[in-house]
Parts: sequence; structure tokens; C-alpha cells
Amino acid sequence: MATFENAVAEWTDTINAWYNLDASTEEVTKAFNNLKEYRDAQDEPDDIPYVETFFHGLGKLPSGDPIWRTMLDTVDREMLASLVETARRE
Repeated sequence: MATFENAVAEWTDTINAWYNLDASTEEVTKAFNNLKEYRDAQDEPDDIPYVETFFHGLGKLPSGDPIWRTMLDTVDREMLASLVETARRE
């Protein structure tokens, strides 16, 4: 059962393994928040919110928080890596 922090740690390991970024969890958290903000702006009113794709159908932790997916699909992995790199150039 993954909390958001556990999921971010896994995502960080994944993009570091794929892209040799040596990204920190703080950078990946910021990248995720930027990606969520961008995707939220693109959603149509009837769409399932983008962020819910990361925990939809997995249930809840005892605290009531959602269980997060730790696996990234290709598009999300590439986007997070790209956003980390973009933030480093700014």
C-alpha cells in the first residue's frame, strides 16, 4: 500500500534508472504537481480528473488517504523526467 510519498520515491527511482537524472524526490514531487496542474487544465468537465488515474480503484489506506500507484506508464514517466529537466534549466 503506497502513500503519495512512497509512490514519489518509486517514481524517482524509475526515472533515475531510465534517464540517469539523479533527480531528488523533491524535484519529482514538483514535476508531478506541475504535470497535474497542466493536465487538470486540459480535462473536459466530464473527464475523470488526471490525478485519479494514479489511485483510482486501489482503495484507501487506514488513514482514509488513497493508495497510490507506484508504476508509471511511458507517457507519465517521460513527462516527469522532462519536467525535472525543464525545472533545472529555469
